[in-house]
Amino acid sequence: MSTTVAHLLDLLDRHLQSIWTGDIETYRQTTAADVSFFEWYISPQRIDGLDFHLRELAVHAQTLAGVAGGRIEHEVLQPRVQLYGDTAILTYTLLIRSIHPGGVSHKTHHETRVFHDFGAGGAPAWQLVHCHKSPVATADSLDVLRR
Repeated sequence: MSTTVAHLLDLLDRHLQSIWTGDIETYRQTTAADVSFFEWYISPQRIDGLDFHLRELAVHAQTLAGVAGGRIEHEVLQPRVQLYGDTAILTYTLLIRSIHPGGVSHKTHHETRVFHDFGAGGAPAWQLVHCHKSPVATADSLDVLRR
């Protein structure tokens, strides 16, 4: 695995962890101001800009703070990193594990995250510029396609 690929996978892990912990500073450092998102479970339309997600992180942090012993973990399954100059495309299935006093729940979805290196020849300065999330196909969701 190349150094750049390892760096990008580590960056992805830190970026995702910042969501679960409400670490606004890390999220801001790893995300471009003009980022765009397609998140089917939040909005049927594209969401543009960092500000929306900073507000979401604050809500996540506040919600988790009220749950004693609650936490969220993630695993990146089958990651693929494609490098094209200063742009990297990361595709994977995200497994989210929510641990709470009542037990453990799991959710998965597919993600594509596009990072760009804004370092301009100096030290790498990769930031997320686009994310697209897709639900994992289930028997119920495939029924729609088969009718």
